Amino acid sequence: MRNLFCFCLIAAAFAGLGGGAEAKPWLIDYQHSRLGFTGMQESSVFEGSFKNFKADVDFDPDHPDKGKISATINIASATTGDGQRDGMLPQADWFDAAKFPQAQFVSTKIRATGVNSYEAQGTLTIKGVSKTVTLPFTLTKEGDHWRAHGKTTLVRTDFRIGEGQWADNKTVKLAVEVTVDLTARPNS
Repeated sequence: MRNLFCFCLIAAAFAGLGGGAEAKPWLIDYQHSRLGFTGMQESSVFEGSFKNFKADVDFDPDHPDKGKISATINIASATTGDGQRDGMLPQADWFDAAKFPQAQFVSTKIRATGVNSYEAQGTLTIKGVSKTVTLPFTLTKEGDHWRAHGKTTLVRTDFRIGEGQWADNKTVKLAVEVTVDLTARPNS
């Protein structure tokens, strides 16, 4: 589930996208944006987020194929509000934050899938493991800013998150849902 946290970082990069006639940089409003994750430990659902991430987004919704997204996430900023769980996340069996302090996402392809709906594909690197991931997201104009919302599911062990006694599906489920809810505006 903690591996999904890393995916959230990737999602954050996608979420800052907004409209314009040509691809251009967007300013992310980090105070009104969230990279979240949801997992299950035993029979209890838990939620968390990454409090510190940086996203660089160049995007035109009319020409998504010309867009570029990258995100860097501070792994140590993962929090669930549970002291015991939060204390374990940076340890070697989980994110190994001392050795791998950042996760990174770099887009390789963005395409429209419908009206205000898109799909970003790219490389997500967490804990030294790089995998191709796809994040479907929607983009909505809200006054002077845009809101991007995306959701995908990652398998934490694909990124070596939850090793050793945590590697099976018994105590902490392998599937982690990652959500991106970003607010951005054109950089004028």
